[in-house]
Amino acid sequence: MAEARGPVKLYLALGDSISIDEYPLRETGVHGIGAASLFARTLRERYPGIACDDLTADGATTDDVLRFQLPRVRATEDPAIVTITAGGNDLLMNLRATRPPVRLVEGVLDRLARIVEETLRLLPNATTLLGTVYDPSDGTNVLYGEQLDREAKWLARLNEGIRALASREGVVLADIHERFLGHGLSVPEDQRWYWAGLIFEPNAEGARQVAKLWEELV
Repeated sequence: MAEARGPVKLYLALGDSISIDEYPLRETGVHGIGAASLFARTLRERYPGIACDDLTADGATTDDVLRFQLPRVRATEDPAIVTITAGGNDLLMNLRATRPPVRLVEGVLDRLARIVEETLRLLPNATTLLGTVYDPSDGTNVLYGEQLDREAKWLARLNEGIRALASREGVVLADIHERFLGHGLSVPEDQRWYWAGLIFEPNAEGARQVAKLWEELV
């Protein structure tokens, strides 16, 4: 559990569709049940008057977070909580690529490190929850009947690097990858935490589990 730094004044959500409302909404027709929305609701109960700023976007890459999301963050020394879910789309863009970037994973980790550094610079009294990237294959490396061992190695290296990044002061690991294992393609569809329309996206239960993980860490 992260140490409290006084009454939290701001919640900032950065990153991709692991955090957004879109896919839980498509599944259920219910608005506001994405991970960031659910977490914001909990934080409003804990810290009345907290400001909540959700900058997450469907398909966002680490480059998108740096170029489009972080420039919208207003610097403050108020105690804050930040959630970051990014990196998965960088890998997905190279799924089955014949010539992926030579430093694909290293590049993603470099950008994640810059995201963390910039977040800590803008919000020096924030607790930042940095998420790993889940694996809908549940460790089988098989998606849609295709063996993706190369891509699985990318994911393992990415998550190893994310865990290392989370060792710095002010950053807390939110191990979404570990949380989701056993709730992907290895189990029947009604037990999965992924949206039936696209296995890379969280469904309503998946969003609830991400929010619950964050709640356990702060």
